[in-house]
Amino acid sequence: MIMIDLIKKHWITTLGILFLFSSFTYFLKIVFDNNWFPIELRVLSGFAIGTTLLFAGYNYYRKNRLTSCQFLAGTGMSVIYATFSYVAFSNTLHWPYNVTFISVLSLTGLTTFLSYRYNLRGLIFISILGGLMSPLFMKAEPHHDLLLFAYVFILNIGALYVSISKRWAELRAMTFTITVLIYTSYFIYFDPISWGRPFFYAAALFISYMAGIIFASHKEKDRFTGWNLYLSLINAMLFIFWSIYILGSFNISFTVPLLVVGATFMVASVFIYFVSEQQNFPSIIYICFGLLLFAISAANIQPMLFPGLEYVVTTMLWLLIVISIYGIGRFTKTFELIYGSYAAWLLLIIYWVTVAWDVEWIEILGIKYLPFLNAGGLTWMAMAAFGFYLAKKEQHSNTGLSNILALTANIIVGGLITIQIKNVWMAYNIEFMSRDLAISISYLVYALLIFLWGAHTKGIFFRIIGSVVLVLTSIKVFFWDISGDASLSKMVFLMIIGLLTLSIAFINKKWMEKEEETKTPIQEG
Repeated sequence: MIMIDLIKKHWITTLGILFLFSSFTYFLKIVFDNNWFPIELRVLSGFAIGTTLLFAGYNYYRKNRLTSCQFLAGTGMSVIYATFSYVAFSNTLHWPYNVTFISVLSLTGLTTFLSYRYNLRGLIFISILGGLMSPLFMKAEPHHDLLLFAYVFILNIGALYVSISKRWAELRAMTFTITVLIYTSYFIYFDPISWGRPFFYAAALFISYMAGIIFASHKEKDRFTGWNLYLSLINAMLFIFWSIYILGSFNISFTVPLLVVGATFMVASVFIYFVSEQQNFPSIIYICFGLLLFAISAANIQPMLFPGLEYVVTTMLWLLIVISIYGIGRFTKTFELIYGSYAAWLLLIIYWVTVAWDVEWIEILGIKYLPFLNAGGLTWMAMAAFGFYLAKKEQHSNTGLSNILALTANIIVGGLITIQIKNVWMAYNIEFMSRDLAISISYLVYALLIFLWGAHTKGIFFRIIGSVVLVLTSIKVFFWDISGDASLSKMVFLMIIGLLTLSIAFINKKWMEKEEETKTPIQEG
């Protein structure tokens, strides 16, 4: 019987049982609050009523009247759960936590076994429903929060196991809904003084259902569609809301927790992609959730211990978002996303140029400044590397766009080299060698790398860029760097520059010879 048909057939009956159970629970609460009976008699009466209903259900089971059996036995289990709730959360009874934990675990194990072994769908639905509703009537106190979490968590795990094993989706949906209601009501009622435990409880709920839904989709072979997809999205959105709300309530930056959640969504999207037999839609939704969290985190990064470091984190987060959008566009062959990521990359470069100068150096192990291996340098290198990758991908399909992307990335590298060398001279106050000649050598090494890349990619545009860098560097050396007094360091630098220039010439010669070979037609013998 599919879920919709089951709901249509039994929802009114279930609602009636829920009202009866609620009235019974309220009656017990009135009895307990007004001390009408001794404590021992209250507990005994709860267990007695629950056990009586269980045996009545068993009697109907022997008569093969399964519907009546499940309603009676499920209600009996609910009464026993309600009694355990009273025992666990009462201020007059002080049962040890481990006794309550073992009792609830045993009862849930029994319910799970009976429903699984004898295919009693209504039994576990009513039992878990009553068990989860009990804490809403038998109010726990703030110091019971850990026990309440354990109680609810045990019931959820049992329900998830049976719902996945038997493919009873309505059980999974019901437990999730009631658990969210419990969490919401108790968060308001407890008014916690710290964020740690509420966030942990919300995370545990999210992870449990995320794992359960993924496994259910795999077992049910539904390719992560229908109820599983819907429930997973509700689960994700609720956790995003609670993460922001809980941390915001305590004036705590939610950047790092949301980054962790976003990364979890990204990882989950990979699992979902394979579980859903490589269906794009479900996994893309989770990627979008992850990107949304990254964007929220990037927009709310607070000043950090080292001035300017927040700009580095913000830029790297947005770069990750841009790369992810580009990856989605490539994977789905959506060219609007691909070209949008190009524009976003260029805008991100403009943003980084405006804030990069505010990033202060971070001293590591007594080293004042590490060229290229510093926060700003690594950020520039990451953006340049992405630009080179984009240029390589567009090389055959759109040469003009590839050249623009490559030129932008090359400008980044050229500026990076200049700034890094200047910072080294500034940090260590170097006077025994020429800073300008050191920059020139770096430019020639850069030109050498450009020629090597051009030879590898067979891109004539790189030869042009490399030649421009070589000519401008040569002009710089002859007209600025070697002016003034002669020195041994200048002689050494000039020799290095000469060797680098010859290396570039050698690479260019081999490149041209290879081009000539490809142009020359093969002579027939």
